[in-house]
Amino acid sequence: MHMLVTPMRRQGIALTPQERRRFPPIKGNVMVNSENNHELGRSANIARINVGMPNDPDPLPRLLDATLAGMAVTGFVLSGIEYVDGCAYAQSWWCRLA
Repeated sequence: MHMLVTPMRRQGIALTPQERRRFPPIKGNVMVNSENNHELGRSANIARINVGMPNDPDPLPRLLDATLAGMAVTGFVLSGIEYVDGCAYAQSWWCRLA
């Protein structure tokens, strides 16, 4: 689903509304699949953003254990865990129509 995506946290700490507004949204195809994950050692719902060719790097770390935290007419929020440099952090993506 083509969306504008804005992360709502930086290293697990919530961004202020002003910081979120300044963050340039990432336009891409949001995909959620269930797959085996080596960081968690089990199957998990994993969200990722595809912005180009399939082998292009993801613009944001994958969102592990992704769940739908809220939904409205024009968008939704996915919440989960991201791994950055081997550390796990809470993360949410604000996804809205492009």
